[in-house]
Amino acid sequence: MPRTIRLQSDSAAHDRPWRVAVEQGFFADEGLAVEYNEDNPKGIDGRVEDFSERWKESQLRQGALEVYPVCEWGAIERVHALGKGRIIGLDSTVRTGAIMVRGDSRISSLAELRNVPVAVTLHAGTHYATIEALEAAGIPFADIKVVHANDRLAALLDSTTQASALMEPLVSRALAAGCRKLADLRWRGGIVASDDVDAETAAKITRALNRAVAWLRENDDRSRREVLRDLAPELRPAGMMPELVGVQDYRPTEFRQKVEWMVERGFLGEAPAYEDVVGK
Repeated sequence: MPRTIRLQSDSAAHDRPWRVAVEQGFFADEGLAVEYNEDNPKGIDGRVEDFSERWKESQLRQGALEVYPVCEWGAIERVHALGKGRIIGLDSTVRTGAIMVRGDSRISSLAELRNVPVAVTLHAGTHYATIEALEAAGIPFADIKVVHANDRLAALLDSTTQASALMEPLVSRALAAGCRKLADLRWRGGIVASDDVDAETAAKITRALNRAVAWLRENDDRSRREVLRDLAPELRPAGMMPELVGVQDYRPTEFRQKVEWMVERGFLGEAPAYEDVVGK
């Protein structure tokens, strides 16, 4: 009997290699039976404002999962807070997005977003990536104002916020509505596995995902059609796609840099040890 792995998707676009590994039989070739579950099938309607409740739900959900990808910061936070599971590697894609303003906005640079609310999804990749981008533009953390919006594009278009951190297909929809891009966002995901996923199984998952990445590189047109399926066909060629890089080891130096950054900004109460969070 093949080993059954229950997987929870984090993003339909960024998790494409996981779906392809299921569809093309790459997991099956490794002797794994994968149950693939889409994250938040209700879309915007399924999002919540009360993140304490979302955290409780995620704790319950993780008890029924063997593997799930999540943003790098979230992977560290969850494994540390739950005291179980581990990060078995950095995910197979570099995730992409953009900080955008309306076309009639007087804001023309990231530095002008000092003390200006920017719509994000709190405690998700766009939240942390936006802070990193704004700090790189010279804005002190104390002067960065990120706010949660279930519909970040609507918040931008109806002037609820002056700027929004968006992912596809929202980036292309914003551009079609006349919005402007101030900066691209890029961040990595972490692959979190339960404690009963041993090193051999983790290696099988990695091999299957890297086969899927190679397959996707040879089938970019199909991938673009499927990832950007919610866009009009004429918008798909210019749409932002995740960068296919393959699963990579999470090195101690990279881990410590992220942990120190999180602790300094209050996203972690203490610095977890690499050996307690990362491993196969």
